[in-house]
Amino acid sequence: MRASGTFTVDAWEPETPYDQRDGVDLGHTTLRKTFAGDMTATSEVHMTSVVVPATQSAAYVAIERVEGTLAGRGGSFVLQHSATADSSGQSLVVTVVPDTGTGELTGLTGSLLITKDGDQHTWSLDYTLD
Repeated sequence: MRASGTFTVDAWEPETPYDQRDGVDLGHTTLRKTFAGDMTATSEVHMTSVVVPATQSAAYVAIERVEGTLAGRGGSFVLQHSATADSSGQSLVVTVVPDTGTGELTGLTGSLLITKDGDQHTWSLDYTLD
């Protein structure tokens, strides 16, 4: 199955980098998001990132707990993010962590695609639900 929609970033709360040396910054950011479309939900994201300020190369890993309704079914689940970016491009993989679905979302598996155009974020979730 496929679900899609948009999301907004309601809060972006970066902490002071916890490690800055050799031209590399390591940091943590907390985000809060609201999803609309086939999924109406809110989420909290805990992201750990690395940035090379001189070249703008970067990477992050994150865990995101999503709570709401997907295709009319209520519950929560957890997403795992892994991303890298450099001057040649970027890659992002976001997957549903197995066995994290609750309520009517128990058994949810899948992967999420995120695209950004200006300030507009869109998402598409390819999923199965037992």
